[in-house]
Amino acid sequence: MLAILLQGILETQTNFIAAAAGVCVITAGMLVLLMRNSDYATLSQRYVVAVWVALVAGVGVWTTHFVAMIGYRPDAALTYDLSLTTISILVGITLVGLPIAASLFVESEHRRVGLGVTAGLGVAAMHLTGMSALENCLAIYNPLTLLIGIAAGIAGFVLAMLQEGDDMRAQLRKGLGMVSGVCALHFIAMGSVSIDLLEGIANGVGGASLSTMVASISLAVFAISVIGTLSYRRSLAMRRAGYWTEGDLGRF
Repeated sequence: MLAILLQGILETQTNFIAAAAGVCVITAGMLVLLMRNSDYATLSQRYVVAVWVALVAGVGVWTTHFVAMIGYRPDAALTYDLSLTTISILVGITLVGLPIAASLFVESEHRRVGLGVTAGLGVAAMHLTGMSALENCLAIYNPLTLLIGIAAGIAGFVLAMLQEGDDMRAQLRKGLGMVSGVCALHFIAMGSVSIDLLEGIANGVGGASLSTMVASISLAVFAISVIGTLSYRRSLAMRRAGYWTEGDLGRF
């Protein structure tokens, strides 16, 4: 079983594993910064931040997956259907980003658990949608190993959603929960799959084109979100210091 679980890692180039992990850590860090001190935000601020959280989470999970996939099976020239690859971004934003964003408005522990389960299942849905975009191969899954990966992903996000408070330990646990959920699900799920190459010409995007697509989308989203995060945190800091009123902050 251990060999099966490690297969997804062993068949991915080390530099791409590091890059995917780095993207995942940056995503989690951005989400923690956006969501931190949300108790001090006005309702209008939370709505704006919720949009950013959904976008950053969805695109971040999608980027983590495809950065790792670019380095997967270096012995095979894998290609991807552009339509399904694009749909997988929307799946990530809708099924991963929105549940995380919804946690800004939920205090009930049971509902937070539900949001964590939904986000974990969303990562699985995004992963499987992205894998279905593979054109020139046949992917066959080991159901038990795949379920273990999905369970690990759910556990990570439930842990993250249950963290409350603004102290460093809680924020660290939240970030680690998200990172472990995404990475564990991806690599265990990759260990559950065997890929058989098919003969014929595929018309989808290959490694170079996919790399350009992933880099362009992720850099654009993260660059804009950094600006939004800094502005948001500055407004919260000024509010906590008593410089801005409720009406002033409503314009954020």
